[in-house]
Amino acid sequence: MNFYKKMLIKILRNSMSGQESNVLKILESGYDLTVEDRKELEELIDNL
Repeated sequence: MNFYKKMLIKILRNSMSGQESNVLKILESGYDLTVEDRKELEELIDNL
């Protein structure tokens, strides 16, 4: 699972919309995502 989390962080860092998202900050800090954060992450991925 850690591999996928690291991969998501790299993808978000390199995307324009991901760089400004709070989800990226939460993922980098190591905290778990809330349901709302997961929805935001899904939307970010869909828009890539």
